[in-house]
Amino acid sequence: MAVEFDRSSEGIFQPARRLAVSREVDLLVVGGGTSGCAAAISAARAGARVLIVDRYGFLGGTATAAMVGCFCGVYTCGPDSTHELLVGGVPKEAMDRLVAVKGGYKYRHRFQVDHEIFKVILDQWLLEAGVEILFQTLVVETLMSHGEIKGVVVEHKGGREAILARIVIDASGDGDVAALAGAPFEKGDETGYMQAPTMVFDMGNVDVGRAMQFPESEIRKLLVETTEAGEFQFPRFSGSFSPIPQPGKVHVNMSRVAGIDGVDPWSLTGGHLEGRRQVNDFARFLVKYIPGFENARIDAVAPQLGIRETRRIMGDYVLNRQDVLEAHKFDDAICRSSWPIEDHTQGTETIRLHLEGDDFYQVPYRCLLPLEVENLLITGRCVSATHDGQASVRVMGPGMAMGEAAGMAAVQALRESLAPRKIDRQSLQSALVAQGALI
Repeated sequence: MAVEFDRSSEGIFQPARRLAVSREVDLLVVGGGTSGCAAAISAARAGARVLIVDRYGFLGGTATAAMVGCFCGVYTCGPDSTHELLVGGVPKEAMDRLVAVKGGYKYRHRFQVDHEIFKVILDQWLLEAGVEILFQTLVVETLMSHGEIKGVVVEHKGGREAILARIVIDASGDGDVAALAGAPFEKGDETGYMQAPTMVFDMGNVDVGRAMQFPESEIRKLLVETTEAGEFQFPRFSGSFSPIPQPGKVHVNMSRVAGIDGVDPWSLTGGHLEGRRQVNDFARFLVKYIPGFENARIDAVAPQLGIRETRRIMGDYVLNRQDVLEAHKFDDAICRSSWPIEDHTQGTETIRLHLEGDDFYQVPYRCLLPLEVENLLITGRCVSATHDGQASVRVMGPGMAMGEAAGMAAVQALRESLAPRKIDRQSLQSALVAQGALI
């Protein structure tokens, strides 16, 4: 559509136009990351007509687009833990499906993932469940009536169109839908600083056995020494690498791109440029100084920065620091987690505050219910939490478990013709347990 404008005016005014309604569904899931996929699968299997939309041409979100090569938060993980399983249901099925095709395995307190195989698995899994998928699509507006969300406006190569839905789940990571709908949100800590993202990359032709025997304390020492000597300018000394299912390859999580606002496109662009610059430095460092990397090379660089924090949508309950560290339990719990408060803060270090032993905290259903908007659920890293609470609950284990709960809650609300805020929480818990979820 061509828009005529006057160069002397301060802005451009688009004329009103009629939008086609391309779909009317029971449930619209916005965001095809691991949490959104879990929501879509659980709801579709329960009989809902589900459409999932995503900005990429593949599913998986941070696990694939940002190449975060492991599921964190699926096991207990403190220094004195025994790495007990914390998730069941859909997230456990994701792990089982990856194991079956040699695309994943347990490694210490994490589950390592082949992100390329995971893309294929997610396609098959969602289609098998009956989920309709729309790729390369952005949500740009919400359709509201008396405080209730009724659908969204999307844009893609075909132009702009409307999608109507009885219930919407915001699994965008950034809380895009909730923010557009007018739900209150927060960003950052008390100073406004958001956790720094990472540009993840893989290296190939690595002697993985030798590389993994080299102590992390020695890697850190070399990072400090080469920075102090002026050879490199590393912004982080707390990163590491780990083996991935593909032979001869490691997943490298070492960079730190500080000061980036992941919902500001200009800031995000600068972050991607800086992230790839850091990838080059870290790769040269590994080849020069770390045994096993002598003949290694960069195998893949993530197409997307690994964003840890942007908007945190405020909900009926706000998960906080004490809830995590004191292992709080809740009457309306939907999942559990023991991931530490892992804060990629300013400076070269990373704050990690662990729970004791194999203890865990629970996430209450109320964290999925945004204030001031009805018929909308939130899941993934944008759920209702403080900066510290989000630093723990943002990872994929609880993210997938929250997604499964959001999908089941949506189905319950649809069947009973209730807003998600009004459903019986004990009935939701029973439905989750019946699907194998651990709450």
